[in-house]
Order: sequence, then C-alpha cells, then structure tokens
Amino acid sequence: MSIDTRKSYCRFCHAGCAIEVDVDTDANRIVAIRGDRDDPYYAGYTCVKGRHLHLQHHHPTRLRTSMKRDADGRLHEIPTEVALDEIAERLRTIIDTHGPRAVATYCGTATFQNGATQPVVRGFHAAIGSPSVYTSVTIDQPAKSVAPLRHGMWAAGLQPVETADVVMLIGLNPLVSTYSYPGSISFINPLVRLREQRKRGLKLIVIDPRKTETAQYADLHLPVLPGEDPVLLAGMLRVILDEGRHDRAFCDRWVDGLDALHAAVRAYDLDLVERRSGVDRDLIITAARMFADGPRGCANSGTGPNMASHHTLTEHLVLSLNTVCGRYNRAGEVLGHFGGILNGPAVPKAQPIPPMPHVLDKGVEHRVRGLRGYRGELLTSQLPDEILTPGEGQVRALFSCGGNPVVAFPDQERTVRALRSLDLHVALDVQVSATAELAEYVIASELCLERPDVPITIDRWFEKPYLMYTPSVLQAEGDVLAEWKVYAGIAERLGVRINLAGGPLEPGATSDDVLELSYPKSRIPLAAMRANPGGHEYPELGPVTVVDADDDCAARLDVAPEGIPAELDEVRLAVAGPAALDGFDPSVHRFRMSSRRLKAVFNSSGREVEELRSKEGTSYAHMHPDDLVELGLVDGDLVEVASPSGAVRAPVKGEAGLRRGVVSMAHAWGGVPVEGTTPDPYALGDTTGRLSSVDSAYDPLTGMPLLSAIPVAVRKLADARA
Repeated sequence: MSIDTRKSYCRFCHAGCAIEVDVDTDANRIVAIRGDRDDPYYAGYTCVKGRHLHLQHHHPTRLRTSMKRDADGRLHEIPTEVALDEIAERLRTIIDTHGPRAVATYCGTATFQNGATQPVVRGFHAAIGSPSVYTSVTIDQPAKSVAPLRHGMWAAGLQPVETADVVMLIGLNPLVSTYSYPGSISFINPLVRLREQRKRGLKLIVIDPRKTETAQYADLHLPVLPGEDPVLLAGMLRVILDEGRHDRAFCDRWVDGLDALHAAVRAYDLDLVERRSGVDRDLIITAARMFADGPRGCANSGTGPNMASHHTLTEHLVLSLNTVCGRYNRAGEVLGHFGGILNGPAVPKAQPIPPMPHVLDKGVEHRVRGLRGYRGELLTSQLPDEILTPGEGQVRALFSCGGNPVVAFPDQERTVRALRSLDLHVALDVQVSATAELAEYVIASELCLERPDVPITIDRWFEKPYLMYTPSVLQAEGDVLAEWKVYAGIAERLGVRINLAGGPLEPGATSDDVLELSYPKSRIPLAAMRANPGGHEYPELGPVTVVDADDDCAARLDVAPEGIPAELDEVRLAVAGPAALDGFDPSVHRFRMSSRRLKAVFNSSGREVEELRSKEGTSYAHMHPDDLVELGLVDGDLVEVASPSGAVRAPVKGEAGLRRGVVSMAHAWGGVPVEGTTPDPYALGDTTGRLSSVDSAYDPLTGMPLLSAIPVAVRKLADARA
C-alpha cells in the first residue's frame, strides 16, 4: 500500500470544509479523510458527513457505468458515449418537432457545489434557445432572491457577526445545517465560533418552534408557531417604531416607506401577535428592544420560515428590521474581505443598490398560473405542470442534474406523474436514486473528489480574502463522466456551441479549462491556484475600507414597496392558520408540520451510506412529549401525518424542546410510491412533499406552495416496526 495525502475540500454540503485525503495510490482508494489542520481558515474542522465522504465514493451501489431503460422496464448497462449518441438524436427530434422550450434541466443542490456544471448547463440552454432552466433555488428559500428586488440592497453589506452586539436568527440553525449567510453564525466550526462570539459579549436571539441546538446558546428563544413568523416580526417592528428605537438618521437619508410600514405594523396589536405567534408579549417586547438597541447587529432567516406561507413577506420584514435599525457597514469601516474572489473585484460602497421590482415582470412567463421566472430561471414548483400541460412549449425532455426531484419537489404525486409522462428523461447521478428509477437514461457521474473545483457558492461569504482550489484527488473508475461533459458532448452532436463567460467551450476541453472559462475575472488566476492546491489566504486582497456614497446617489431602500402593506393587512386579518389551503379544517388539522435539517445527511444525499443514515435512524415525526401522551403514543409508534393534500407515515419521537402543536420532520426522505404504497418509514422515511399541493396557498411571486408550516392531522397506525 502506497499512501499519498492530498489536500482538497468537501462538497457534501455548502460548507466547503478543507480536508486532507489519504489515498492508497496502488488501489486508487481513499483510506481516510480528516480536517486539514494547516488550513488557515478551517483549521482542521469538518463535520461527520465530510469524514465519511470516501464511503460515498466507494459505495457498493455506486454507478460505474451508464444505464438505459429498455422495453422490459428495467435499467441495463450502456456505454456512456452510446447513450449520448441516442440522447442527442432524441433531442434533435424533440426540438425540431416541439421547439427548444420543450427541453428542460433541473439543477439540484449538488450543482451548487460543482463549479463547472451550472455555467455549462446555462450555456447549453442558451445555445439551443431553451429558457427551461430550473434549480433548487426556487424551492429552497426563493424569497432570498425575490425580496431584495423589492426592498433593495446595501452595497457595503450587513454588519458582520464578528463585530455585532446582537444577532437574531429566524428559523436558522447553523449548528446543524452548517450552511450560513452573511448575518449568521459562521458555517466554519460553528459551535466554536458561536462560543467565541458569546464569550466576547454577543447577544443571541433565536426565533424557532424548536429549542434548536443553536437556540440552546441563545439569550432569548421565541418559540413561534410555524407559519406565524411574519406576524411576530411585524409585532417586533411595531415595538421598535412605536418606541422610536430605529436609526432615524439612516432612515431619513436612505429609506423610503417608513411611515407606510409603521402604519401597517401599528395595526398589529400585541395581544393579537401573542395569540397568533404563541409567544408571550413581554418576550416579544424584550426581543425587539434587545435587537434594536444593539447598537450593532444583524438579523437573518433560514429554511423554516422561507418554506412557509407568506415567505416573501417574512423575508422582506427581516430585511426591514436590518434597515430600520441601520445594520449596514458605513463609510470608513474596515472589512476583512468583501465580494469574493472568483467574480472579480467589488467595491463596498456605503449606499443602496436600488429596488428592481421590474425584474419580476420581465422573466419568462409560465404557461400555468400566470407566474414568471426570475434571475434567468423558471420556477421549479411549476415544472411538473409544464410537463403535464399540453400545448406549445410543453416540456417533453428533462435532464435531472445533481438533484432528486421525486423526494425534493412539492406535490410528490404530481411530480411522479409528470416524470413518468416525459418523452425523454435523463438523470445524471451517482446512484439509482428515486428520480433515476423513473429515468430512461441514467448517466453515471463523477463525485466531488474525482474532479477539480472551486467553491462558487461560498466564495463571497468568507470573512477574509480566502479561497481554495482542489485538483481531482481520486481517479474516477469505470465509465463515468463529469456532468458538464454530458452537456458538452450533446451540444457537439447537435452542432451547437456552448459559450461561457470567458469564451466558447472547445472540443477536448478539460474541467480546469471550464473553470477558467467560467470565472475569467477571478482576482487570483486559477492557474496560480492550481500551482498551490488547498485553501489559502490572499492578504493582497484585504482588508478593505468601505468608501463614501457617490455624491449624486439618489437610490433609497424601500421598506413598504407595492404589495407589502396590503399583504400585511391580509396576514393580520386571516383566520389563525394557513386557511388558504383547500380542504383545511382547523378542527381536524390541529398540528403544523415544520421542516428541519439533519446533521448526518444533506437532503437525500448520504442516506445510502449506512454509517451516516444510522446516525439519524430515519425521518421521524418529532412531537412534544405531552402531545404524544394526549394522542396515546410512545416513541417508535407509527403514525399517519395527513394534510388536506396528502399523507405520510412516520415513527414518532418525543422532543421536549419542541413547542406543542408542532410535528417536526426532515424533507427529502422516502422514495417512489409503488402501487399505492410507500417505502418502509422505519428505514427510508417518507416524503413530506406529499403533504403539499401546488394548487393552493402558493406564493404569487415565487409560485412555491407550503413546504413547511403545513396544517396536519396525526393519528396512530397499526404497529409496523421493522
């Protein structure tokens, strides 16, 4: 055995932890993975998923050759190049007959940890003239893309946690998700970082139905009822504005709509806020004052409220809290880093980037529900109906790339029906996932340690000028292909050219060539990164000083843009609970299903690794112990969790830190329903997407239905424990 230690970084989730990989070069196998203690930023930290990454690469069910579904309905091996020949010919016929919009791609979460794939996907669709690009962004916190278009952004960014006096996290649990944003606890060794910040005096407010792992370190925990976040935040804004605790000077200079926002939230009587949110009014007042009095700080939100009803309003109110309290970097302040490295220099300027609501009116129009895409993509929640609805523009061919729609999309029954109806379905995957089970072709794809890469998602989030580059540290075995090469190979067969930011993609290009072409403005040339793999700080790029606003700057942030005051009134006057759901009966659907993330798996990825799946057990229906007693349940009992739209099965598990009336479940478990049955809930869990429906209670801007805060009934089923 000849062991070679190679530096890389983990791409299991978005955290990008720096790792050292021990490779047995004789056998081309990874024998150990650990955090890179020499890394100047991560300093040896990595989570349980990263330390088991090799088990995913060497898993016995890993696809090593591509597959095709033949007339017998089963998948059989096929050489990848032959598969690409057949796929390209089929696509040519579909495009010639039905037009380019009939060809669609869904890019799942894994593509955001893959620096080469998404630029090539977009280049391919531009080359064939198809706007049908869908990603997980529009079903995983889409309000974070939409709300700033109506509110505006501050060009110098939020005040960082490192210098904050108070931080407020709404449905955000960085100690488990290890996925962060500016304005939240760092994704790098988050527990240690949180303890450090608390030791220096940081005050922490957590708003969440659960006393989460993060909430256990909070000064204040507000156990809000799922779906009532906008009510609670409106009440907090009322307190701040009524008591004049906002930043008057900042608002006078840079903010529009303050009086209109104040008028709208003044109608939120604190008795109503207490009743609807389930949070004691004195605690609401204390939290509002603590946040407003900072004097420095920031607020941010996470998955739960961003998958509930009125999520664009919730995100707008989070932005407004930061704005009315002036929680932005000002001229003369020194920042460790700003804007990232890969996409060229950015200037931290103390002025607004104005609202751009017109962008929401210019996206490609869907053929269903009158919705529009935004930021160069269409709305993923609408994709099943774009497949099922006949007529011009109907999607007939779909590439599922780096995702698992069967368990990730809302309204699972409709999703499965749509996928089964496609003329052509190609899944790019490393396993025969639930989605690949329904595909006609499954292209065996590379995994992260088999490709060179740069961390495109988190580049701009580092607090110092830091970036990592990794070469491939393991040779891909078998007939597997990088995802971008699938699109490049099909484009070549169709006779179209893929153009990237730095120029056209030429035949014979390597993955490093694609990275060069995708990020041509990188402030550190990729060639220099390749010469020095691993993570490095680049002191020549920081720190940076925030510069003054332009003398003629007239841009202003808007805390009460068109639609926000009316939606605040709508929410305030609504019957308690998401009554807009068709079939909702408050006497029956007495609980609310709230989404949660897990530490050992990332969405549906990692469940195939027994050492990881066993750490979670399955996807439990977590409930307060008193609710279990009331329903005559004990840990491990099998229950049906039923919404007005569907039902799932799950074993229950008591959780004392969860507020009563809530069922907390992880998403992206389960599999393909077969003949009316579902997978064993004690092993594979169940798919919470079946509890949602795209026909009711969907957001008018993002099109996303309820994926959290769903009204449900809970009943005991016969004991079916494996």
